[in-house]
Amino acid sequence: MRRHQRADEGYDPREQALDSNLSNLIKRNNELETLMGKLIQTCQHVEVNASRQEGKLLEECDLLIDIIQQRRQIINSKIKEGKTQRLRKLAQQITNCQQCIERSSALITQADQTLKETDPARFLQTAKTINERVSMATASTQVLIPEISLTDTFDNFALDFTREKKLLESLDYLTAPTAPSIREELCTASYDTITVHWTSDDEFTVVSYELQYAIFTGQANIASLCNSLDSWMIVPNIKQNHYTVHGLQSGTKYIFVVKAINQAGTRSSEPGTLKTNSE
Repeated sequence: MRRHQRADEGYDPREQALDSNLSNLIKRNNELETLMGKLIQTCQHVEVNASRQEGKLLEECDLLIDIIQQRRQIINSKIKEGKTQRLRKLAQQITNCQQCIERSSALITQADQTLKETDPARFLQTAKTINERVSMATASTQVLIPEISLTDTFDNFALDFTREKKLLESLDYLTAPTAPSIREELCTASYDTITVHWTSDDEFTVVSYELQYAIFTGQANIASLCNSLDSWMIVPNIKQNHYTVHGLQSGTKYIFVVKAINQAGTRSSEPGTLKTNSE
């Protein structure tokens, strides 16, 4: 773009070079302004998304705290209930022992007095009855003793939250999985099927995979396919790292893309091309 041309002089090549460089600079400046606008917009998106994630973090942490508090109340109630049951049972056993001791003490006193009786006739009169009562009292205490448990002291329970603590310590935000890789050397084909194999570095964070495929008609076809979802056949919700596609045309090359999906987003593999066998 020429800015001006003096009437008394021819068009100077230096002016032409300056004019060209100036046009390029203006064009580049416009591109930078457009890029800067996109960067500013990206910053705004970062602010909005970060604020949303901070709010979500507080919400999720509050839910975890609520769950922990609920579990604490439930476990504490179980401890109190277990304590009450054991103390009630022990208190009843203490009462039973006390009653037995009181009855036995009275019986011991009577038996001792009987043994001190000097009159044979009177001794024979009371000894038989006292002896029967002593035998019955001894038997009743033998029945009572096995019911008494001295080992159930509430020491055979444990509160071990080691696993839960490790899980809490490993809490972190989730990112979209890394893009899977199609392993063409592991893939197999027949005249109407292709079994696609892939690997993922984030296998444990992947919820599912999605396999997309279409007929491959040339390298230029890849870009147009990637920009048009209508051209793809889609197999969703795959839980393994391989899948067999049926009903394909024999002797035909297909293009495949694998998506790894989790709650944070998706990432797609590089396209891979595989061919069915000829009949």
